Amino acid sequence: MLFLDKVEQLTKTNRLTSGFINRAMQMLSQQHPDIGGLYCCTLGASLEYPQATGDKWMQIIHDGSNHWVLASKGFSETDRDHVMVYDSSAGDFSEWECDHVVSCMSSLLKTFEKEMMYIIKSCQQQGNGYDCGVFAIAFATSLANGTDPATLLYNPDTMRTHLDSCMKSGVLLPFPSTTSRIKRFRKDAVKQVPLYCYLQNNRLQFDERR
Repeated sequence: MLFLDKVEQLTKTNRLTSGFINRAMQMLSQQHPDIGGLYCCTLGASLEYPQATGDKWMQIIHDGSNHWVLASKGFSETDRDHVMVYDSSAGDFSEWECDHVVSCMSSLLKTFEKEMMYIIKSCQQQGNGYDCGVFAIAFATSLANGTDPATLLYNPDTMRTHLDSCMKSGVLLPFPSTTSRIKRFRKDAVKQVPLYCYLQNNRLQFDERR
């Protein structure tokens, strides 16, 4: 179960729970007050995210199963009108789809537009089944510090040690990485979905129909 309030001890193979994710986002919010979003991740379970404010925002989102991804908007000229998705376990980007993550992004946008366009970024992929939360935090930290995670290659052997050190110090620093010199064989995937917005019980909800 990933929805736990407390920050559990980081081991070599445990999946990060909501307590850990929330603490990381809290640290980023304190260090980068100009960045919107970074809400409690458990709000996504019932699509109760407030509207993300500011010129740029980010949010680590749980996919409703057993996986964390990062969604962001406004960090470059190319994503002013699109939501960017950084998923370390996306597989074939062109086939990527997750209704719950898209619903969460819609909730954050609170838009009355008929369609939403988002881009699955060609970012580094995890080499196991439990590092998604670590990568999501690494992606968010790089982006908050002005670097597109899609251009970086992180060292999986040091990511958890770095994260543990940051948690203990109370300051979330960029993860050790190098500029990726390898052209990723998967390109960014541009997606567009129709959004039907309606008000119910004084709350904006989204019914997505493909």
